[in-house]
Amino acid sequence: MTTTVRIPWVRGADNVYCWNEVCAWAIEYFGLPGDRFETRANVDHLDFHFKNHKDALLMSLRWNAHVMSNEEVTVDFIGNMING
Repeated sequence: MTTTVRIPWVRGADNVYCWNEVCAWAIEYFGLPGDRFETRANVDHLDFHFKNHKDALLMSLRWNAHVMSNEEVTVDFIGNMING
């Protein structure tokens, strides 16, 4: 089971700089994606899926991000399947 940390895109901000910092920090602390975490991006947010809940908590605290509950992940998945 994984723990998902969701970081939304900030409209009207310098997203290139912000996402460079977030991703560089994640790689420095957790290594390359695939071992301890995976990422998925869409037009609204970037999700980090962590294999270890403590890693997810650290990411959440560092970037003031939302740790999604299992129910939120399920609802999001079903919504994506319905809306294509």
